[in-house]
Amino acid sequence: MHFRFAFKHMDTSPALTRYAEEKITERVTKFVTKPVEAHVTFTVDNLNHSVRCTLTGGDGFNLEVEHACGDMYGSIDHMMDKMTSQLKRHKEKLKGHKSKRQLRLLDPMDKNYAFSAPREFDIESEPVDAEDILKFEMARRRMAR
Repeated sequence: MHFRFAFKHMDTSPALTRYAEEKITERVTKFVTKPVEAHVTFTVDNLNHSVRCTLTGGDGFNLEVEHACGDMYGSIDHMMDKMTSQLKRHKEKLKGHKSKRQLRLLDPMDKNYAFSAPREFDIESEPVDAEDILKFEMARRRMAR
């Protein structure tokens, strides 16, 4: 991971950068395997301490998370919670990559379903067991969810 830190209206703090770097590295490595660049900006406005983090990933995603509260360390923690939920959502999108249209094409009850068996496999030679049909239907329904 590559980090860039910026401080607005405050002095640079190695403790803050170290804390943010540890937290971001810990959470991001759970969800992302490709190289990631993180740009973190710490800002103080009166009594409002805010943290803004922009993640740019190697597999083509961009996340932007921001949180503000009365404590800078608290802002980092809350920002990390938001980032974790966004990373989970991004990972679920990648895992659920099959569209409903693809699943519909696999549905034998669909009128557009076309089954073509290989020539060496004779459909009539093997008896079809009702238990096999039930297993197939249950698996198809699980896939449709």
